[in-house]
Amino acid sequence: MKFTYFRNLNKNEKYPTNKRQLKLVFSIIEMDVSFGLVRKFEFDSRCPNKPNIFGNVVASISYSRDRTVLFSLYPLSIADYPNRASDDFNNQILLTIKQWLEGQINKPDTALLGYEQLVIEWTENEHLLHKVKLL
Repeated sequence: MKFTYFRNLNKNEKYPTNKRQLKLVFSIIEMDVSFGLVRKFEFDSRCPNKPNIFGNVVASISYSRDRTVLFSLYPLSIADYPNRASDDFNNQILLTIKQWLEGQINKPDTALLGYEQLVIEWTENEHLLHKVKLL
């Protein structure tokens, strides 16, 4: 697992999780993890069916046909992302992401047609997961 920090946080910002939690959950999975590569998530221009996102995207993970994994975390305002959201992300969402990722890893090569992405949104009350495919 390779971690890259692109952006120092302001004192009123945080990420949805930390390096320690990611190592705990994804210890045996090879992936690149980027903290703050960009400030806000944007869909790839090749994405034909973009889901409607009304909250803040807190993280995204993509799996490519060459079997590389990129996990991106986005900076969030502490006021917009309470501690209960971080707890939910660490205790529930990371496990759901791991299950999704293991499903991608176990696919045969012929089933990998492009990029598959999981986008995690915080709606002020709950996390929503959106599955996206890019060819």
